[in-house]
Amino acid sequence: MVNNALRINPADNVVVAIRNVKKGEPVVVAGETLFEAAQDVELGHKIALSPIKSGSQVIRYGEPILKATCDIQQGEWVHLHNTQPELLYTAP
Repeated sequence: MVNNALRINPADNVVVAIRNVKKGEPVVVAGETLFEAAQDVELGHKIALSPIKSGSQVIRYGEPILKATCDIQQGEWVHLHNTQPELLYTAP
């Protein structure tokens, strides 16, 4: 199968679409089919590798980048509609 997503770091709980992925299409990373996309996902956008609970961190590049604002299921599009910025630093 042809890859349509990229896992940047082994610690990531999302993959990044490297082309448009249609709902029901297999998500393929490093030649391995992982699951079917639960929604259409555009090039460059994130797809949940596994369920992400509301309030949990979204990890990309091996680092927390966002916080889930609702439960996100495997294969769902991860974007502004279900996340918010993660405050990582608080000034003294």
